[in-house]
Amino acid sequence: MLEPIRYLSKLFTAYALGLSCLMLATAAMADFDLEPGDQVSVSLTGLDDLSFNATIDAHGDVNLKWLGQFRAQGLSLERLELLVQQDAAGKIVKQYDLNGDIYIIQLAGDEIEIARNGYRPIIIGGDVARTGEIDYRPAITVREAVALAGGVRSMLLADDVTIDPIQLLRWQTAYGQAALQHAQALVQSWRSSSELAQDMDLEPPAPESVTVSPSVLAELIAEQIRIRSINQENEAGEREFFEDARQQAAERVRILEEQITELAKALDADEEEEARVVSLVDKGLAPGSRLADTRRTTVLSATRLLEVEEDLAGTSLILTRLIRDEEQFEQERTLRLLQERRVASLSVRDAKHQLDTISKYLAGASNEIGTESLITDIDYTVTIFRTENSQLQQLVADKLTQLRPGDSLEISVQEITEDAPLTE
Repeated sequence: MLEPIRYLSKLFTAYALGLSCLMLATAAMADFDLEPGDQVSVSLTGLDDLSFNATIDAHGDVNLKWLGQFRAQGLSLERLELLVQQDAAGKIVKQYDLNGDIYIIQLAGDEIEIARNGYRPIIIGGDVARTGEIDYRPAITVREAVALAGGVRSMLLADDVTIDPIQLLRWQTAYGQAALQHAQALVQSWRSSSELAQDMDLEPPAPESVTVSPSVLAELIAEQIRIRSINQENEAGEREFFEDARQQAAERVRILEEQITELAKALDADEEEEARVVSLVDKGLAPGSRLADTRRTTVLSATRLLEVEEDLAGTSLILTRLIRDEEQFEQERTLRLLQERRVASLSVRDAKHQLDTISKYLAGASNEIGTESLITDIDYTVTIFRTENSQLQQLVADKLTQLRPGDSLEISVQEITEDAPLTE
């Protein structure tokens, strides 16, 4: 039973080694062979002071200083490293210590490591904002290269506007926000106007007056109707309070006025009685004590009349204040609604201006061009000029094509496509 186990163990070990070699080979193939313009870094284990960078020249050679000059064009990084290690094996390197003393190191070769330090740049031209070189990075696509070049510069757009897909999406988002702001402000102005006129049947904005979808407009109108209903309920409560308070104050004024009338009559009667008693006392027909009682009664009647008159004055003042507060409430309501409508009107104007401005950028035309001509993408063709096996090739690519170091791109804008606005 042990032999089969040993055999399986050896088979697994061989398979693992083979898989590791395959993965290393795949990783090596994933990188590009060295070409003029590529940069490499050379380092020696334990000798950091001897590290340096080098660039492959136009002839395909690389000068590695004291290690010598090597042919690098067409070689993989690993192959160049192996050649340098083999050539450097046994070479003598002189080094100084901290005391200034010289010591000699004999290289074995495998302590030399070569890494890629930079790729030759990509050259981009044509209908882009900035033509010239772009630093290469692994897996970079045509779309990313165009974005790094500042985006597409479409001659079909007014004022030579520069747009890339990301900027275009931002403008579309800004247009959608401005369209929503325009619709919201328009609906708010309608709601304020209907409350000011107290006309609940005032027609709301029509779908053709906004650039949002009918469903969005319906939601905005429903929201403002809810706000209007809440305002009406609150205002109805305030008006009911003022009405009840005025009625109570007016009723009390009526009652007090009636009391004053009765008290005035009683006071007149008391004063007549007092005059009669004075005449009797003067004639000796009545005792003086009766006159004192009569005068006391007259004073009490006058005092009561004065108290009721003061109460009537206070109640009348309350009624006057209630009327004034109600008028002030109506004035403040009117001013609030006028201010809301003014702010909404200003928002409508600002949003309309933003819509017109963004439409120019998106459509590249005059003020008459609106949402029907919104751009959702700029279509451009890509031509790649690539050198392979010392032969210059011309390739037609798309926006997702991955580029190689040293590629030259030619971008050509063909047309502007249209789509519906992003306001649904």
